[in-house]
Amino acid sequence: MAHDEEPLLANPPSQEAATHVADYERFTAMMKWGAIICLILAFIAVIVIKSYW
Repeated sequence: MAHDEEPLLANPPSQEAATHVADYERFTAMMKWGAIICLILAFIAVIVIKSYW
């Protein structure tokens, strides 16, 4: 994980840095789930297009 490579992520020196680390974790989770949802929707779109083509 990133905190193994970056000690700043494991032990932030200030509250502002800790907030930024928490925001980064939420952002990466949002991007991961967004990509998964887009992939599922793309498969559904391909199936629908293929069935009516």
